[in-house]
Amino acid sequence: MQWNSDILGGASGAAVQTPQRDPGAPLSAIPSDESLQQGAIVQDPAAVSATDLAPSAGSVPVSARFQGRAQTVASLGDPAIPGLWMETSLVTTQQIARLRSANGKQVTVTLKPATTGGSSGRLSIGAMRALGAPLTELIEVEVLPAG
Repeated sequence: MQWNSDILGGASGAAVQTPQRDPGAPLSAIPSDESLQQGAIVQDPAAVSATDLAPSAGSVPVSARFQGRAQTVASLGDPAIPGLWMETSLVTTQQIARLRSANGKQVTVTLKPATTGGSSGRLSIGAMRALGAPLTELIEVEVLPAG
């Protein structure tokens, strides 16, 4: 056991332990500005262009803007997948759309074709937060064209 005076260098002749340092996460694990912008909350969904929501390299490109109008129920999707997206059976190819929740909040997202059947959708954690929706509940959203 060391005394405070030993640690602070007050005692002579006592061996001072060097503290073990945890290097923490490597710098590559710290998110960059680009990755932080990917999940940014959009204040004005009409001001977002298709290029702002363009997928990253290696993913399927967004082909068009959603043209219909629909009401659907959504739950939380895979929280490990970043971005603003919704998996839904409303589309067969990726499209840009605007979602409006019952509380009036809106967000522009990428609609992805649902991998499983059913009429409900799954929202990204970023989209749920942007809509002010509780992460543990089903929410009703209106799917609209993206501006």
